[in-house]
Amino acid sequence: MANSMIQFPTVKHIVLFTYIIIFSTGFGALAALMVLSIRLKQPFTRRMLLVQGLFISSLALVAIYYYLMQVMGLVGPRQQQVETVFGTIGTLLNIGLYLGMWWILGLREFRRAIGKLNLGARISCLVSVGIMVSGLAGSLLPTSFLHAMTPTSLWQIFVYLTVAVTLSLFGLNLLKADMQQHHHAYRLLVQGIGYCTLAFVPLSLLELFLNRATQNFLHPLSLEYLFYLGINIVVLVASIQSLAKNPNSATAFEPVSDTTLSRFSLTPREKEMTALIAQGLSNKEIAGHLGISEATVRTHIYNLFQKVGAQSRIELLNLLHD
Repeated sequence: MANSMIQFPTVKHIVLFTYIIIFSTGFGALAALMVLSIRLKQPFTRRMLLVQGLFISSLALVAIYYYLMQVMGLVGPRQQQVETVFGTIGTLLNIGLYLGMWWILGLREFRRAIGKLNLGARISCLVSVGIMVSGLAGSLLPTSFLHAMTPTSLWQIFVYLTVAVTLSLFGLNLLKADMQQHHHAYRLLVQGIGYCTLAFVPLSLLELFLNRATQNFLHPLSLEYLFYLGINIVVLVASIQSLAKNPNSATAFEPVSDTTLSRFSLTPREKEMTALIAQGLSNKEIAGHLGISEATVRTHIYNLFQKVGAQSRIELLNLLHD
């Protein structure tokens, strides 16, 4: 009778299943970032592809380690060696993550609009990288001067505070950037990631409280991964918005408003050109419609791109009708 009873999943399998769910949304967000990169032509989306890939790799590493150690018990007497290998790879991935954030904050739209806040965030990213390099050296070398001089508890507190400050400054940079001239999907992407990153600190504090109350019952599952899950959801929603038309905004076939004309200093000919571009006409078709040469059409379109700050026809229409 006992053998015929349904075997319910253990806590270990629930933890592993949760990792798989978050891991799956990460792949969905990676594909969505590719769509956003093609649709919006923004450097931020291309650089986020690198960060997203590192996030997925880091999460996969934890899931594999947990499966081998806790679920299958396959490691045995070589546990210390396996932990060293996985810990080293994990640290290298984290170093890549913080360098990726430093790379994103180097974009002109963040440097010029935010100034000192941006500089502080970039310095904080490099400090975090330095701490991880020191920790990696301490785990691989027999002795470490820094760890010998600093008690373990103080070192852990210092590491946590540095990570918290770095992620908070990164999130504030994304929220403070001027997104008014960008597509609504791009604004959602940047600001949504900013809010999710700011959620790291309260989530980690809540996790600290729960770990003390439950004695690390769900370790290594971390509440901090919820901020990553939030980022994945934001990326997926932003990609859908980039593909869908907004019924409340002007369509691409409506004429450019007088406000937009004055804001971008567009000429009547350039206004007419945008309407033809919105109809999907090629340069040759536009030239035939207006009775001008293709070279003149290319010149008009180039001037439009320069005035509006666009790099493609889709981005041009989005900016003019947003």
